[in-house]
Amino acid sequence: MALIGGLAFFLNLFPGTVLQILSLRWGLVLTQMLFIAAPVLTALRWFYLDPKATLSWRRPAARGLLATVLGTAGLNHLLTLTGAWQEKVLPTPESVRAFFEGLFVYRGPLDYVLLLGAFAAVPAICEELLFRGFLQAGLVRLLGSAPKGIAASSLVFAAFHLDPWRFPGILILGLFLGFLVHRSGSLIPAILAHALNNVLSITVAVTSEARVDAPGGTVWTVGAAAVLVAIAAWLLRRRTG
Repeated sequence: MALIGGLAFFLNLFPGTVLQILSLRWGLVLTQMLFIAAPVLTALRWFYLDPKATLSWRRPAARGLLATVLGTAGLNHLLTLTGAWQEKVLPTPESVRAFFEGLFVYRGPLDYVLLLGAFAAVPAICEELLFRGFLQAGLVRLLGSAPKGIAASSLVFAAFHLDPWRFPGILILGLFLGFLVHRSGSLIPAILAHALNNVLSITVAVTSEARVDAPGGTVWTVGAAAVLVAIAAWLLRRRTG
């Protein structure tokens, strides 16, 4: 488990960086597929692991899917506002901020769809295979506790992004995704939540009036987001898978 995680990190950091220098968008797609998802699928075959136990594709219950959508929408708004507050206390260096803003430049509707595929759909699938599938399943067994396994895999997930300014938000997102997998017994809700979170974040980032330091939150939107998260938690109060 540690070997696969370390291998994915090394490949993502070095050959992956070269690919992204050559072509940022398509380099990211290839990095995700070759250096994050591929090691997991290879490990399943090499170590004769049970794919159903490690990567469960069980169809989630309807209330689990509803909790996924509501919880992700609410959590994304809260994390966006928290990130804006953090920018006032511990601002992201301008060079890093400009880099992330440049990632989401697009030309026309079709290019926007391709942008969402590269930065939302592909990372959601590949990263969930590694972090909520292979890694979380292994850590839960190793530590003998679902909460400990979820927390440990979420810490690795947040650290893997090598972004200290977004670390708290990524950690909270990882905890939510891990909880979804634990409650549903399936990777599908986590993949959907991960993709939806990225779509919402990208949409906020490319909206002309939306800025990191002024995301447009009010006491009403905060209250509504908190209610959505609370409803999602209530829907997931017991395991559905």
